[in-house]
Amino acid sequence: MKAVLLLLVFAVAASALQPVFADPLGNVQSRQRIGNYDFEVATEPAPMVAGAPAKVMLRIAGVNGDDLIDVPVTIRVAKDGQELSRLGPVIVPFGHYVYERTFKEPGRYVLYADLTDYAYSGETLTFTFVLNVAGPNDYLYVLVPGVGAAGAAAAGAIAIAKRKKARA
Repeated sequence: MKAVLLLLVFAVAASALQPVFADPLGNVQSRQRIGNYDFEVATEPAPMVAGAPAKVMLRIAGVNGDDLIDVPVTIRVAKDGQELSRLGPVIVPFGHYVYERTFKEPGRYVLYADLTDYAYSGETLTFTFVLNVAGPNDYLYVLVPGVGAAGAAAAGAIAIAKRKKARA
């Protein structure tokens, strides 16, 4: 019985943990390397939900892992081949930038980060990231079966504990 209670406490505690925006990004969803640059993208919340504000966190580093300072980047967001927004160029301070946006519709969006490589080639390097935005009801397809499975596991653990106790 104590094991079941401990398991439930652990499950609740684990669900309360939030990803932290750190250096490097802790909840990286996508990473690309072009030339001497590593580019990471993470979102909060993960996954993003249509109609709710979201943060797209960007990190630019050298291939050795050091955050790069004052790198000019243009951020473009597209869906179904149509460019929806363009920001910049913005100067990314200390290798990190947070782009805030509310995605109106669910679906797949593409984020293009055009980095102007003044240090090496003088060219514009384009990093491409796919962002999945869930609809407000998409969680029901995961949540309902997940809750059912957790309930069945708890009931099974209780039944096993009662059988062991009855045998003892």
